[in-house]
Amino acid sequence: MSVSPFMAEEIIDKHTRLEAFRGREWEMSTGRVVLHAVGDAAGHGPGRWPARRAACGLPSGRLAPTGRPWDSGYLPHLPRCGRCATAAGDPPPARAAGDGREGQPAGEPAADVDIRAVHGTAEEQAGAGALRDVLIRHDLRRWMFTDLVRVDAEIRGGFSHPLTINPGLLAGRQAKALTTFLHEQLHWSEGPGTDAATAEAARRWPEPPPPPAGCHDAESSWLHMSVCALEYRSLAEVIGRAAAAAELRRHRNYSWIYGQILADPGWFEAFLDRHGLRVPDPPPVPRRYIGEEWWAILA
Repeated sequence: MSVSPFMAEEIIDKHTRLEAFRGREWEMSTGRVVLHAVGDAAGHGPGRWPARRAACGLPSGRLAPTGRPWDSGYLPHLPRCGRCATAAGDPPPARAAGDGREGQPAGEPAADVDIRAVHGTAEEQAGAGALRDVLIRHDLRRWMFTDLVRVDAEIRGGFSHPLTINPGLLAGRQAKALTTFLHEQLHWSEGPGTDAATAEAARRWPEPPPPPAGCHDAESSWLHMSVCALEYRSLAEVIGRAAAAAELRRHRNYSWIYGQILADPGWFEAFLDRHGLRVPDPPPVPRRYIGEEWWAILA
């Protein structure tokens, strides 16, 4: 009897940089994902290959199983291994990956988001469903710097790396779910003017308030001046300025930061433009966080 293979992820194009956070430096690693077809523990699949290895022969140590059956329509922007796709019955990809391995395509702009309920609870499933509704309603491909979202009821708020959101921020107002998704995605946007913008914010607001009006420390508040300004610009582009301002005025967290932005939006528009901070017109090729999980160190 023919048994369908499962999907497993391989990280390629790994980039590592140091990120300052709470007075320490953390190693932040991101990469792109290639999907492989794998059999089960007994090596079952559409054809024959060793147990726990990909159809192409890649060993399990380089793979992260997803638990999903092979599906050529799943997250179509993610590249597939050519040999695995052929073994699974799909036509081989037409383009090369550019990393020296035959038959693996280059990345494409995100067409969808991989949303995972971390513990599978009803609350997390509801949050994931609410986010899917937002993504169906709005075309947010320009903001999909990462295409993996974890919904986790055991964290507070949201974190960007890996992009993880408490379901309470998603189930309820669609505008809140939308702006939360945009905010965490914008933390992935790496413009050359970010450091200069943060330095200017430090000069203009040398003593920002503590949480919840500001961030956990001054450095984070200064960084969030540009992130939240981009969030307001983005939200206004998606749902209009009046609706965007109304939503951000309801936020208790970062209320002082949003207040500064809404009190003088023209200054912040010039601030972003001065430092070259903007959302790119072409949708980005998405990456995934593969370093130490920040939700663990922030718990």
